[in-house]
Amino acid sequence: MIMEHNGEKIELSRGLSLVHLMMMGMGMMIGAGVFVATGIAIGFAGPGGILIAFALNGLIAFFSAMSFAELASALPTAGGAYTYIDEAFKGFIGFISGWINWFALTVAGSLYAITFATYTVFLLEGTDWFISLNLESEGVIKLLALGMAIVFIIINYIGVSETGSIENLITLGQMGTLAFIGLFSIYYIIVHPEKLAHFNDFVPNGWDKVLMAMRFTYVGFEGYEVIAHAGEEAVNPKETVPKAILYSVAAVTATYLLFAFAAIVGAEPGNMPLSQWFAELGPVGMGEAIRDLMPYGGLLITLAAIFSSTSALNATIYSSTRVLFAISRDGRLPSIFSRIHRVRRVPHYALFASSLIVLTVALIFPIEDVAASADIVFLLISSSSTRR
Repeated sequence: MIMEHNGEKIELSRGLSLVHLMMMGMGMMIGAGVFVATGIAIGFAGPGGILIAFALNGLIAFFSAMSFAELASALPTAGGAYTYIDEAFKGFIGFISGWINWFALTVAGSLYAITFATYTVFLLEGTDWFISLNLESEGVIKLLALGMAIVFIIINYIGVSETGSIENLITLGQMGTLAFIGLFSIYYIIVHPEKLAHFNDFVPNGWDKVLMAMRFTYVGFEGYEVIAHAGEEAVNPKETVPKAILYSVAAVTATYLLFAFAAIVGAEPGNMPLSQWFAELGPVGMGEAIRDLMPYGGLLITLAAIFSSTSALNATIYSSTRVLFAISRDGRLPSIFSRIHRVRRVPHYALFASSLIVLTVALIFPIEDVAASADIVFLLISSSSTRR
């Protein structure tokens, strides 16, 4: 898309390849929350229930993604879901959907920054170096969250190619860590076939709990929508954007299945039923299972969570900027937000405005309030998208 400013025509940079787009989608989908949700879901759905839930959620997400891919191919714009809703309803409804989408992404960016900082402090707390500093953990978390957010804001300002390249590196680290855990679990089950006994009680609490697990974990399959925001900066968007959406959903589904399998075979519940063991451990069940599975399992699961939060942070900063840019370009917000930097070829004013919200929310509010706000606004935009 070409914008004219002071008589000079400036176009957004087309620097995102199919791989860039896929990494952006996968990085957004595999958020740090899956490390908590999976263990809890095994607790009430059982070992077989979680695998069935992930497989069915992947199928549902794939069908939903096909619709999104069709829309992204027909309307390859920076607005994503906002543009699709606006095309259907126009006027006030389109504007509100865009505003909600933008606000949801900025708040989610704050959440991912805080999540990164929380896991990093958790990783450092056991070291003598960190203990010797005698620092207050909450203050360190806030400073780390602000610092990491600023790093990714700068990367997004430098250019779209740099944003995509950094996303590639982080998501490769994230996927590589999870793949290593999953592949190790296959080796582990070959060496310890008796661990397959964990699947004897396949669905211990009934099939209705499988449906509950689907509802509880489906949020981990959302996030491919951010790929659509790259419609104007992708190479050959009518082909690469739809492919990236569908490929990322398939890759994430396979990763979740392998990751859940690793937790199930790695758990050491003793004489306790497996589902009860996970139910009692709750949010830390996944981490405990991976720690039992392999040496340095706790470290690996923490690193995977750090990779997940940073890749999602980068993707949300990028996406929120493009949504604000699209709303402004449609004349519904001041035109300054649709200006493109003549050298960087990024919507820099939209980036600064989105970044201000990310930094403010991360600094002022506790993580519980940030998470609740992000959940509420994402549910609102999801329901708006469904009605279209």
